[in-house]
Amino acid sequence: MNIRLLSILLVAALLAACTNGSNNGVRVVSGGGSSSGTQQPEAIRNFTSAEIYAAIVGKTFQYTRADGNGFVTYKADGTFEFQDDTRGAGKGRWVVNGNQFCETFGSGASTECGDFKTTGDAYFAAKSRLVEMKS
Repeated sequence: MNIRLLSILLVAALLAACTNGSNNGVRVVSGGGSSSGTQQPEAIRNFTSAEIYAAIVGKTFQYTRADGNGFVTYKADGTFEFQDDTRGAGKGRWVVNGNQFCETFGSGASTECGDFKTTGDAYFAAKSRLVEMKS
């Protein structure tokens, strides 16, 4: 038997082994769900005032804004502390007015208000994108 015929038979045997039995292969799974795609992404929605409080009080987030990036920790008394990548450390105030989330970064800064939304992996609070820091 020549080498070429032997190579063809070997490749054919390997291909047959790969297709024989679906339980012996590697199955790619996304997000801990099944490969059938039954896991659905969370719909973007606005939070109620109670949901806003539950989402942020006592937690630290990495924030991204048009005017800076850094870390912020929201306190139950309506204050927050932040560490901005360029402006350094500071304090601010936050309040919920109905379904509107308002925050003021530092004394003398203007108050910015807007919807508080979630996309499932991040929050959008007024003009900030927040990603919770997990410990």
